[in-house]
Amino acid sequence: MFIRLTLALTLAVVPALHGRLKPGEARTATAATINPFVVGERLSYDVAWRDFIVAGELTLETKERRVVDGIDSFHVTAVARSVGLGSLVLKVNDRYDSFIDAATLKPFRAEKHSRRGKKSRTTSITIDNERGTARLTDGRSIEIPADTYDLAGLMYAIRAIELRPGSSRTFTLLEDDKRYTILVEAGQREKIRTRAGAFDAVRVSARVVEKANSRDKARLRLYVTDDARRLPVLLTADPSSGEVRVELTSVTGREGK
Repeated sequence: MFIRLTLALTLAVVPALHGRLKPGEARTATAATINPFVVGERLSYDVAWRDFIVAGELTLETKERRVVDGIDSFHVTAVARSVGLGSLVLKVNDRYDSFIDAATLKPFRAEKHSRRGKKSRTTSITIDNERGTARLTDGRSIEIPADTYDLAGLMYAIRAIELRPGSSRTFTLLEDDKRYTILVEAGQREKIRTRAGAFDAVRVSARVVEKANSRDKARLRLYVTDDARRLPVLLTADPSSGEVRVELTSVTGREGK
């Protein structure tokens, strides 16, 4: 996924770095400090590769707040698709849906609809953080550490934590039946300019923790605004296949409850 197309890196750069976990190996993330969910919020990004050739588009959206499975929840989506040169390499159209408990800000259901070229696949995960289990598409149940997140839910979880320079948090990511420990570290505040404007942001690094001295292989950096909305305005990475830049191009939405 990581090597085949830059666009796939946008949502899958972390699991593509390898480092599968065994149940119970991960430390849990701390509780959220703010609620970043604004119903109707839509964030649009261009995905550029190497010499800033736009190869894909990414959209993050908080669709609605409603009761699902008896739980007051936010429905968020992440949609990534190839465009231009990216479509010539491989046509990609991936959609990730996450249903997040409004009280705990933890996901309890995740769905993925993936299309790569002529191949398509739909998978789902039901997450029970209290019992430490997750039910997969094929009906199997697996053990999970506490505070486990799906891919779309993780992006919002990073927005919700305190981002003091020098602070760090560890998350568990569940992608299909694979578990990963993700170390998120807040860096310094920087002024970031994108097509959507200029922002005061905190630089956040993220990497898969394979062992105590795990290397920061892809140098994944996420820049999150230093305000109440915690907007992710820029993502950069430097994998072996070439530099990647995911840049915010527009923000739309309305205030929601």
